Amino acid sequence: MDPQAGASFIPKKPLVETRSGGGGIFFSLALLMFIASIAAAGAVFGYQGYLKTTIASKDESLKRTEGAFDADAIETLVRTDRRIEEVQGLLSKHNAPSAIFALLGELTLTSVRYDTFNFILDEGGAASIKLTGIADSFSSVALQSDQFGASKHLSDVVFSDITINAIGRVTFTVDATVSAATISYARQLREPFVLPQSSSEESLPTTPQATSTSPSATTTTP
Repeated sequence: MDPQAGASFIPKKPLVETRSGGGGIFFSLALLMFIASIAAAGAVFGYQGYLKTTIASKDESLKRTEGAFDADAIETLVRTDRRIEEVQGLLSKHNAPSAIFALLGELTLTSVRYDTFNFILDEGGAASIKLTGIADSFSSVALQSDQFGASKHLSDVVFSDITINAIGRVTFTVDATVSAATISYARQLREPFVLPQSSSEESLPTTPQATSTSPSATTTTP
């Protein structure tokens, strides 16, 4: 064998190649995520502490503010406000039937008078009225019908039983509905009806001779 061949069985390079890149990247990413999660947890914990401190400070400030007011005075004001609301509720539901007479005084012609008057209040607060009267002539009855029909306070106005009595006067019956707003007590406080002082045909000062003071029943005076 030729000693100059220089054969050698010892490898010049390592038998196993070293892998690089893949495992290091995954490890770095995992480490970064871990650090980020710790930082986020710390931030949340710190923010919770800040919120607790702020809430405690606000609560203390609120207590100091409450202490600056008189609790008895506040309770008195609350009770007064509640009573005012109750009174307002009662006023809004209360009716003043006397307004019907003032309304008739505004609308009735001087040539017309009433013999009987009846009224009934319904659940909604409106009043159904029924009148019997005497007029000087048919034209007076026609004018009175126009007066009632033109009024914004009356509806469902019906004149009936128009006849001539023994002394030549015209008798009639009238049915009508007075709106709830017209006889509202609260409205009377704001805009009361005032009986006219003039005696002209259009001012109508006459009031019905029969009266009724009970809203739940009718009264007839012959």
